[in-house]
Amino acid sequence: MKKTLIASAAALALAAAAAIAPAAVSADDTTTGPATDQTTAEFTVSPGGTKDPGGDHGTGDNANLWLVKTPDLLFSNATVGEIISNNTTLKYLGGKVSETHRTGDPSENQDGALQISDLRGTGAGWTLTASVNQPSLGDSKLDGTLTLAFKDAKSDFVGTTNDDGTPDLPATAAPQTATLSTSGTTATVWTAAAKSGQGANTATVDPDKTTFEIFANPGVTAGTYDATVTWTLGSTVTPN
Repeated sequence: MKKTLIASAAALALAAAAAIAPAAVSADDTTTGPATDQTTAEFTVSPGGTKDPGGDHGTGDNANLWLVKTPDLLFSNATVGEIISNNTTLKYLGGKVSETHRTGDPSENQDGALQISDLRGTGAGWTLTASVNQPSLGDSKLDGTLTLAFKDAKSDFVGTTNDDGTPDLPATAAPQTATLSTSGTTATVWTAAAKSGQGANTATVDPDKTTFEIFANPGVTAGTYDATVTWTLGSTVTPN
């Protein structure tokens, strides 16, 4: 009887152990992967740069839109006889206008460079326009047409393309030829479409295409005439 009780106790112990032990895993069973979680890495990009680009800048929302360089324009001479009788086209010679007639900083204006810097970080784009008044010498004024052309355009913003080759972000377009009347009309010189034009954008005066046509005037006075070119850089506020 004692042996029977011992045997029965052993059988109960084995049964309990079998119930507690995990079942064997077959080769067909799958297991879950490691535990995962996500956190955030954050930083802020501020408008502007590490240094002042120089030149004139906007205000308010356009405070980091800079008109860094605009060119002075020296043209070839003409004679009284030419202007009395004919419209006369003057050729661009460079940017070194005479000291007494210069209005800007020679380090910024006399190398023929045009430079725009967009550090706003808005992708709004921008438009540069220009106008010119009458060339004047005292009370003597002349009329004409100033043609502005630029070459060697370069931009930090080169654009990107999608996988299928279509444009994603457009590259900054080159300046266009602008025709300015001394009557005060305004013409577009350079435009960066929305989502383009950020960073530095530079170009130089094209001497072969930049001219100043002076209309015939029998009352012309001999001497040095100066006209003021007004450059205006504004934001293109409607994005694509």
